[in-house]
Amino acid sequence: MMHIVQVANFVTPTSGGQRLALNSLAEQYLKRGHETTLVIPGEKHETRVENRRKIVSLCGLPVPFSGGYRAIVRKDQMQQTLAELQPDIVELSDKTTLSWVPQWCRQMGIACVVFSHERASEVVSERFPKWLPVGPVFRRWGENIEKNADAIVCASKYSAEEYAQIGERVKVIPLGVDHETFKPNGFEARRDSQAKNAERKITILFAGRLSFEKRPHVVLLAARALSLRGVAAKFVIAGDGPMRRQLVAMADGLDVTFLGRISGRQELAALMSSADLAIAPSPFETFGLSILEILACGTPVIVADAGAGMEIVDASCGAIASPDGDSMADAVEAMMQRDLEVLRKNCVARAATFDWSITAASMIGLFESLSRKQALWAA
Repeated sequence: MMHIVQVANFVTPTSGGQRLALNSLAEQYLKRGHETTLVIPGEKHETRVENRRKIVSLCGLPVPFSGGYRAIVRKDQMQQTLAELQPDIVELSDKTTLSWVPQWCRQMGIACVVFSHERASEVVSERFPKWLPVGPVFRRWGENIEKNADAIVCASKYSAEEYAQIGERVKVIPLGVDHETFKPNGFEARRDSQAKNAERKITILFAGRLSFEKRPHVVLLAARALSLRGVAAKFVIAGDGPMRRQLVAMADGLDVTFLGRISGRQELAALMSSADLAIAPSPFETFGLSILEILACGTPVIVADAGAGMEIVDASCGAIASPDGDSMADAVEAMMQRDLEVLRKNCVARAATFDWSITAASMIGLFESLSRKQALWAA
């Protein structure tokens, strides 16, 4: 049995893919008999236990321009916490203020695996004002990671491109999906929705954070283009974020419904199942958990022609288009000419190749190989 300590910044009770990945992996680690602890930033220092997993919150500072995230900045606090936890493996999901952790782990004889959830270059270009000189800081953080991490795990080949220069220490391990929740049980809901829709409009879904890097405005540009072409389409936007007010203004005169953030996983799965199509236009997805969840519900997805979405979606279960309104609208019209029932079956088959149990097995295999190396070095 190993004690796996997951360490992360930029995680809140309402954050998205990274929090889901941490929780899903922890559940799988526990099922396999491993002890699991999560260390994250919070408003104050506290420790609690949830579903047999210890969660340690360390006081974190609010991060400017981040939309409410916090970051752990005190080294002494983190060092003391890790020393007290005595981990066999540290799984680090941060490449910023905690980029020193791999070096500390190396000095302490603890294996450290960095899970790369985002490409640093895109974080800098997309989330910080251009006048803010954060580039050199991110490069220094990146050098710490590359030099000291025992392994770097990326969920896609696209994400792994950032570390092409460090060779075999980079591992591509795709994420999974909860097939018990996200499954094609919404066909009835889709038919009910269509029955109530007197104009027989196609329902198109966007599910994600309403922030610029997710490109939700492209969905509304596509909605406007389709409307001008006379295509009967209803758009549903599930999510919240800093762009919401701007997007509501953009949607004026269009058939667009803003649902806000859907907190219940069952409710989200039902919504995904009830749509005819979904659009995921972000060109910066390092995996695309929501894309995979939508596919698992049997709904085809149109993704951007850049980023990791192309590694999940192919012509059998969706389409790939340039992340602009006209191109996405073209893809929607092309999809409408295809047999959607065949597409739905293909979506489910594609999603079935991804599972959290597979992801966890690969992670544990990596941890065990690193633990054996640590034991040899210690001897």
